[in-house]
Amino acid sequence: MRIQLTILAFLLFKISSAVAQEYDHNKVELLGHWQQQGLRYSSCWGYEENGRQYAIVGGSDGTYYVDITNTDSLKLVDFTDSPIKKATWREYKTYGKYLYAVSDDSGPNVMQIVDLSFLPDSVHIVYEGQDYLRQGHTIFIEGDYLYVGIRRKPGKTNAMTVFDLKEDPTHPKELRSLEDDGIQISQVHDMFVRNDTIYASCGYDGLYIFTFKDNKFKAVGSYTDYPFAGYNHSSILSPDGKTLIFTDEVPGSLPAKSIDVSDVSNPTPLDTFYSQSGKATLHNPFLINSRFFVMASYLDGMQVFDYSNPKKIKLTGYFDTYYQIDGSATTGDYDGVWSVYPWLSNGNIIAVDMKNGLYVLDASAAYDTSSIAVKRDVGSVGDVRIYPNPTQGEVRFTLPSDYRGEATFKMMSTAGQQVNQWKMDVNANQLVRLELPLVANGNYILTIAIKNKKTLSAFINLTK
Repeated sequence: MRIQLTILAFLLFKISSAVAQEYDHNKVELLGHWQQQGLRYSSCWGYEENGRQYAIVGGSDGTYYVDITNTDSLKLVDFTDSPIKKATWREYKTYGKYLYAVSDDSGPNVMQIVDLSFLPDSVHIVYEGQDYLRQGHTIFIEGDYLYVGIRRKPGKTNAMTVFDLKEDPTHPKELRSLEDDGIQISQVHDMFVRNDTIYASCGYDGLYIFTFKDNKFKAVGSYTDYPFAGYNHSSILSPDGKTLIFTDEVPGSLPAKSIDVSDVSNPTPLDTFYSQSGKATLHNPFLINSRFFVMASYLDGMQVFDYSNPKKIKLTGYFDTYYQIDGSATTGDYDGVWSVYPWLSNGNIIAVDMKNGLYVLDASAAYDTSSIAVKRDVGSVGDVRIYPNPTQGEVRFTLPSDYRGEATFKMMSTAGQQVNQWKMDVNANQLVRLELPLVANGNYILTIAIKNKKTLSAFINLTK
């Protein structure tokens, strides 16, 4: 009896702890939460049928289908198993009543096509195999085409491959891969497609723009050497086709960017911006309309941004799902919100936290004109962002907009001894690259002096 009472007390404690969690949030409210203990979560998607709403949630062992129509009582209605039991990545998109599920985890992986039309009773796997791919990192559906980034099948890897779903959605027809047209890109990590134009986030290769017409790929533009460049991760395009917003995932804590793509052959920078702490890694953006978008941002949760002025993007609300740590201690870590689905007919938003599961949120109060302060201001005097940091020998940074002319750069030890010095002419907002000398690992100070300007400084951690 004592053991049973102890177990009951523990369970009650766990339940009350879950209910009592306090989340850092501003103008975004929690409507519902679902979690199955012991899982690791990744991506998500949404689906609506016969007046009911469902969240499709990627778990480490498979896919969970949760009825979220009544936000006071989220209900698991079905589960599809996966050969990969400890998956890090799962990705989903729908085409009509069919769900396409892929994963980029190695091992006995498969692509699944799931018929959702029998919900809320059940879902049915109508295809499972490796005919089209064994692994896929991301997928995107535009019109009747399914695009797969980093498509792997036995004996073959493609940076990006496109399939036609129109004739038979349960048997996609392979059309073409980038390599078929002589385009040599190491990978397309993710893509945003509108009509026949593909905005491809190609990791450390940068951002590339392709067209797919008459069953042929063509490279039409690129954006590869830009301030705060890292691992180009994912993007969204404004409805008018003029503004592209994208993130760089690695190294951690880089700002997101907006660029003008009115002329795809010559993209130009507009703005750089952060989430509320100014420290978290920004992961995936999702377009709401011509004014607002939302961002999945790991340890800073889910944010709402106003991009009506793409040269000055404003944070208008957020909900931080990762309650385990203070929001001010989120620098560069990988946990929290992986993905978001913001297109339910009632305006509710689905967000999935890698540790804490599914959240249904109401962001309606964030769709206004007032902004929320961000703790980091890119390019502000006295705050130069050096990256990568730690570094193995090269650093990059951008000077504030009013810093131009001959600049003197000094690298000094923390004891004040000068290690190296450079001089060069710099322009406002120029991306500066410095090759560091061969010196011992450790912490160094970089100072930047321009005539009639305050001397700027930054710490460098050198590791080899």
